[in-house]
Amino acid sequence: MAPTSSPKKEKRDYYDVLGIPRSASADEIKRAFRQMAKKYHPDLNPNNKEAEEKFKEVNEAHDVLSDPSKRERYDQFGFAGVDPSHGMDGSGFGGFDADDMFGFGDIFSSFFGGGRRGGRRGGRPQHRQGSDVEMDLQLEFEEAVFGVEKEIPVRRRVPDDVCNGTGAEPGTKPETCSTCGGSGQVARTTRTPFGIMQQITGCSACNGRGQTIKKKCAHCKGTGVVTEIDKISLKIPPGFPDEGVVIPVEGKGNMEEAGSIPGDLRLNVTVATNPVFTRDGKHLVRELAVDYLQLLLGDEVSVATLDGKSVKMRVPAGTKPGTMLRIEGHGVPVFRDKLNRRGDLFLSLTVDVPKVKEMDAGERQSYEDLARKYLDRIHEKFARQEREIQAQQEEKRR
Repeated sequence: MAPTSSPKKEKRDYYDVLGIPRSASADEIKRAFRQMAKKYHPDLNPNNKEAEEKFKEVNEAHDVLSDPSKRERYDQFGFAGVDPSHGMDGSGFGGFDADDMFGFGDIFSSFFGGGRRGGRRGGRPQHRQGSDVEMDLQLEFEEAVFGVEKEIPVRRRVPDDVCNGTGAEPGTKPETCSTCGGSGQVARTTRTPFGIMQQITGCSACNGRGQTIKKKCAHCKGTGVVTEIDKISLKIPPGFPDEGVVIPVEGKGNMEEAGSIPGDLRLNVTVATNPVFTRDGKHLVRELAVDYLQLLLGDEVSVATLDGKSVKMRVPAGTKPGTMLRIEGHGVPVFRDKLNRRGDLFLSLTVDVPKVKEMDAGERQSYEDLARKYLDRIHEKFARQEREIQAQQEEKRR
């Protein structure tokens, strides 16, 4: 006797899972998901198997309904539109999709309203997804380090203010399509040798909108949208990364027509350079030119920081050029750090060689007296250093 598999638990409609109507907007879906996810979260319901299953169910519903393309397939084909194995009888063909393999998917969908994938769910008009807008945004060096709030002009298609985005002449409004009854689709029944087949297509009378406009708005030509320069408010947090970042701004792209879902805005961010400071992650680096006497004898100096402050620090006696000195807490703020920590400022010491032409007579005389007194010793030290290097190299070549 062949073993029998236990019946699978019937899936609940995704809209019922989130407790929202089929006409729910993207924001309503997001709010419902947050509420339900919090309600059934395993951390708030320890050792509760039912809550755990509900949590998985809520996540599955949100995954489908928050994705415009998945949602459209689900509305049209039900669970089969997002899960090809749904409805299989367990005979070993759960992952097999003849529609896709042999290219018959579109044919079955048009004749059977989904064919073997299941019938259309709901009956909402199909709104087009607007296109994304992509543009470059350059931040000043200081803006990326310390953060900034700014308004960005974006050229995009937005709802027409004249007709409030309806596409109808002011004083009038769109009417429910008499052909499709507002569903945006029509069904045509055909009798064939194989039986009665039903073909579901977009309504040609309203172009799938579910509404018709008798008097079109002269300003937008009935589309409900116009191209304008829209001001987008953007908040850049402190410590913003300085390379390779794309900021997505949801719903700030183009609308294709009245009632359509707006696309997104994608900002390709670059950061300008600073003539003095450079970034190394959360740290700042700059050169500090000092006199050779300061390196030789040591000194206390005041150093300018990126935020316009002056910080005192000590250059130890005998410091060599190229030495890196650190000033703690004067670097880049750590990105999204609740403790408001900052990196450090590193100073690369260089020697500021005096220009002979800029010396007065007394200063030049002092250098010449010093040279006469110590130049022979300097020459000897230099020659000894070079002889040692030469000997090392000769030894390596033997």
